[in-house]
Amino acid sequence: MMSAFFSAVSGLKSQTTGLNVIANNISNVNTTGYKSSRVSFSDLLSQTLSSASGSTATTGGTNPIQIGLGVSVASTDTNMTTGSTQATGVATDVAISGEGFFVVENGADGSYLYTRQGDMTVDEDGNLTVNGYKVCGWATVNANGEIITTGDIDTINVYENNKKSMPASMTTAAAFSGTLDSTSTAHGTGLTTIGTVPDTADGTSSMTVYDAQGNAYSLTANWYKCYVDSSDADNPITSWYYEVSSSDATITPSSGYIAFDANGDIVDTATATTVSSAGTTGYASASASYNAAAGNYTVTVTEPTTGNYVITLQDAAGNSYAYNTTSTTNDAITFDLTGGGAFTLPATTALATGTTVFAVAADTASFTTTPTLTVTPDGTVGTAAFTVACDLGDITTGNSTAGVTATPDGYAAGTLSGIAIEADGTIVGTYSNGQTQDLAVISLAVFTNDEGLEKTGSNMYAATSNSGTVSYYVAGQGGTSALSTGCLEMSNVDLAQEFSNMMIAQRAYQANSKVISTADEMLQSLISMR
Repeated sequence: MMSAFFSAVSGLKSQTTGLNVIANNISNVNTTGYKSSRVSFSDLLSQTLSSASGSTATTGGTNPIQIGLGVSVASTDTNMTTGSTQATGVATDVAISGEGFFVVENGADGSYLYTRQGDMTVDEDGNLTVNGYKVCGWATVNANGEIITTGDIDTINVYENNKKSMPASMTTAAAFSGTLDSTSTAHGTGLTTIGTVPDTADGTSSMTVYDAQGNAYSLTANWYKCYVDSSDADNPITSWYYEVSSSDATITPSSGYIAFDANGDIVDTATATTVSSAGTTGYASASASYNAAAGNYTVTVTEPTTGNYVITLQDAAGNSYAYNTTSTTNDAITFDLTGGGAFTLPATTALATGTTVFAVAADTASFTTTPTLTVTPDGTVGTAAFTVACDLGDITTGNSTAGVTATPDGYAAGTLSGIAIEADGTIVGTYSNGQTQDLAVISLAVFTNDEGLEKTGSNMYAATSNSGTVSYYVAGQGGTSALSTGCLEMSNVDLAQEFSNMMIAQRAYQANSKVISTADEMLQSLISMR
């Protein structure tokens, strides 16, 4: 009978432990990243009144006769399932949605602790912290400025290596892209002859470039449709003229030409044949079948009814080929030109008496799509001239007023104004000059048995002899998941389950206490016997 007391007492103790665990779970229902615990019970050694016996030829076997001596707490296990994710909108809040733990340095002895709490902040010295502990990861960069995410981890300081400020970077290149309006009126007389530049540009691009000291210069590129050459009817070439200027610097060269084919694609070279007249009276216009190659040029002339005159055809080199006539009939005159080609040039119906010159120019123009501009600051700045390599290859033409935009590199000096954490744990710094820079990468720790970790308080875990080997990874690698940014992991406590467990523990406690009361009454009856 006395063993009933001890068994019931062990039950009271065990259920008390179970209730303590339940109470702790419920109290941490709103703790960020908290992992609930559960209690497992096991029976104690039993008192054997009779051992088991095997069967014989005359008797059957018997089972052992045992009386249990109570219950004990076998283990308190940690439930490592992932909690729900709660959006916070804070750029430095991160949640782990799968395997892994954030790594922090234990300030007492420099060892590592592990946590699922992700509400990170930066202290006054630039240390990335969570709950007062310094967060660990990688911050060393290679020659390309990329963070090396292999090797040992260390505490992260976003200010180290002068990352609190960003020095100025001189502009060395600028990329142009966009569409010039093909419906604009051509202003020039040849592919590379704009003549008088119009007062109003057909398109304007603006960009800001920086010298070695970070001084800014505003550059403006004005675009003018220059000429349309239809020498090749299947692929007419259109050229554009541009001028680059600045109010506080001199630009050299300040102008140039680019050309496009019939599809609006930029080209490097184009052959143009132009026809003009000079020293003529009554000459109104001329047309030609262009794309002239070396060979014969045929000019068809409609002559006036009376009069004497001379027609002179000139090639690009200035060589003259004359035709003199007093005839009153139409003539087709063939000129053998060097470097020219066969085309038909009709004159007007009223050529004046005297000398009329038809000038024919057929030459190949080259266009650079990668001009280099030299920017020379004015004398008040005190910095040297610098060059900007421009890339015009992404410019096109079309029926669009979208215009052309310029994207130069380079920037002024800036200071760190904020940080954000990306899905792979990369900490990105934003600077006052509008630039961003990778500052570090947060590491995640993975254990072979994370349930073997020991809770040390403050939402921290410590490695134990049963937690297994630890490995450090970038989020999304080594079995870890990507981080959820602007979010925190909630506690995985299930209140409904905890309330159910609490009621079961309560009834179990009451039942054990009833055993004690009953055993006491039985002893009292025994003592009362006479």
